[in-house]
Amino acid sequence: MKKITTLLVMMALAITVTAQQQNIIVKRQGEGFMKANSECLIPGITADQQKQIQDLRLKQQKENLQISNELYEKRAQLRTLQQVDKPNMKSVNSKIDEISALQNKKLKLMAEHRNNVRNLLTDEQRVQFDLRGNRGGMMGMSGKMGRAGKQGRSVHFRTGEHMNGAGNR
Repeated sequence: MKKITTLLVMMALAITVTAQQQNIIVKRQGEGFMKANSECLIPGITADQQKQIQDLRLKQQKENLQISNELYEKRAQLRTLQQVDKPNMKSVNSKIDEISALQNKKLKLMAEHRNNVRNLLTDEQRVQFDLRGNRGGMMGMSGKMGRAGKQGRSVHFRTGEHMNGAGNR
């Protein structure tokens, strides 16, 4: 009985030690620079400017949400039109034109928002804002950090090496 108890304790310890030494994989999220507001990263921004930018952003997000919802609906309608036995190409092309018009409207809305934010900034702040480009708060990154995670790539917890979705390096 004593031998069996000793053997069970040794096996439990061995399993615990191996479990702790297992490699841990953490997926990258790419949520931006410390989840900060991109405008907050502009040097010397005042509280008043920040408030005005937040108001502009809220207005733009509301308009953008409406357009995005319409885009989802139009894309679903397009799929429905394309998935019938004999699709009516005139209807398909018309739906594609509607989608293009909404995408165009969305791009113009983004450009208008960017210009409105620029108009609130001083010359020095505007230079920093322009250097940032369309990267948001990524501060010098390519703006594609989240893409690695979406493609099944991850980073090994201990070594920092990139791995594919199957856990291979």
